[in-house]
Amino acid sequence: MSPRVERLIRRTSILTAALGVVFSPLPLVDELLLLPIYGVLVSRIGKDHDLLFGQVPWKPICATAFAGLTARAAINLTVSYVPGVAAAASAASAIALTQFFGRYVDEACAHPGEAKPLGVQDVVSQIRASKKEPSAAPAGATS
Repeated sequence: MSPRVERLIRRTSILTAALGVVFSPLPLVDELLLLPIYGVLVSRIGKDHDLLFGQVPWKPICATAFAGLTARAAINLTVSYVPGVAAAASAASAIALTQFFGRYVDEACAHPGEAKPLGVQDVVSQIRASKKEPSAAPAGATS
């Protein structure tokens, strides 16, 4: 992963965490806001890999984004009724998902012909695994 992509993912993680905190009183609103942010993230990572917009493997990336946002929504809904906990959980899940998704997109853009979509369980498993080994590339991004 290039240093530029690492910085981009880190900055996007901070932005998504802030949105998660601000919108934590309104369940599921932040998921709607994260989608276009992830679209910009994908586009910028694609540019880093010298891919034109149409060369980015959008279909598997979008499927993985929806799976990740679904998993995040399920996690956040379980604590959405507890004000302080909701904000913390929302920020933490936004950071975890953005970090995972950024690494997945980087790998998918590095090998666009091999990019595979990940389901909800795959995303959850990868996020859990990344906590143990943060430098690992997401499995399933390529085959």
